[in-house]
Amino acid sequence: MILKYLKLFEQFILEKKPKGAPDFHHSDAPDAEGRFKDLSIKDLAAWLIKTRKKDLKKISGSLTQQIVFNRKSDPKYAEKMEKTRKEVYKQLGREDLLKESVDTENGLGKVYLAFREDSGQRWWTYKGFAGDKFFTQIHENNMDDVDINPDYPVLTYHSDTVNKLLKAGKIKKENVYNHPDHISSSGSKEEFHKLVGEDENIPKTVYSKNDALENLEFPIIAKPARGHSGKGIQIIEKPDLMEDVDEKIFDTFSEYIDKAEEHRFINFKGKPIFWMERTPLNEKAKTGKGSAKGEMEFGYAKRDIKDLPKDYKKVLEKFCKIYEDLPYMCFDVMKGKNGKVYIIESNAQPGVPFDSTVETYKHIYEDFYKKPLDEQSLTKLNKYAKTMIEKTLEKDGGKRFSIK
Repeated sequence: MILKYLKLFEQFILEKKPKGAPDFHHSDAPDAEGRFKDLSIKDLAAWLIKTRKKDLKKISGSLTQQIVFNRKSDPKYAEKMEKTRKEVYKQLGREDLLKESVDTENGLGKVYLAFREDSGQRWWTYKGFAGDKFFTQIHENNMDDVDINPDYPVLTYHSDTVNKLLKAGKIKKENVYNHPDHISSSGSKEEFHKLVGEDENIPKTVYSKNDALENLEFPIIAKPARGHSGKGIQIIEKPDLMEDVDEKIFDTFSEYIDKAEEHRFINFKGKPIFWMERTPLNEKAKTGKGSAKGEMEFGYAKRDIKDLPKDYKKVLEKFCKIYEDLPYMCFDVMKGKNGKVYIIESNAQPGVPFDSTVETYKHIYEDFYKKPLDEQSLTKLNKYAKTMIEKTLEKDGGKRFSIK
């Protein structure tokens, strides 16, 4: 019960702190007088017990406030407050709460990844590495063997798996990030364009040859409704070439944008959390020209999300809002030589090289549980992130992946 109260209190602190408000500092209230900072863990616990008259709600509230407002700026101080909480339990003889705090202090393995085992999403597993270390992976072949906790969050990377789990009552609908009902709108190019409409940051798009001839300037891009890696995309240079276009294959037509640069962004709850710059490695990726059967080949350079330009951030936040039913969302973005930013594709189940899986885990955990990960878990995740970056850079002999 006490831990449930702590969770609610921490949620209140995190949600109610006004935007732009100054950070909290060590209390200068008359009854504190620097004791949180100066006393030893054992003495601070005794002082809290005495001054709060053994009221665990008041004691835990005071400690949680110190932790929340100082975790990032002074992690050692925040860790001291966590240890003080355990010392309070110890001095009060509350072995039940002490055991519960130990059981819940490790934040790894508490987010499920529902995916198809043979999907080829090598980035999630690294031959078992990533899945075994932080995400708990669920797929068709193990869902009956895993002791699934229905109160854990679930990230959808395979809709059928999630639907089966929901039908069996093994997970809760409200705990699913990217519910299958909403995912179809992200993978279909036609559904994507219909959802976003005639937005200024979307290349002008129509859905028939006749509309393309009447409303678009050539050259234009012909696309299949579904596809990836540029497969099926073809540049139509002149109107008379439209006669050879088969509408059974191509059903989406867009204006051609002469691009200056291209990027991929993974976003969570309206905020870009991971950034990769895309560099064309073949002619089709560079200009769009070539056979419809050919694929676009890109190199991916990991960028620091803190350096994200404001014009990109503004557009990404706008489109995340359009896709608010899909909290985990990837957008391919380009900037034209005219200086304008365009969203060119969306994907709710993107490839995840480098340490993007670590960032995703952190954000889902903190959003769902309404508290940051503990220091021990963060230390492990940082170690795993380093390993996964190294594994990514080793892929293809370092030809496709880099850090910028």
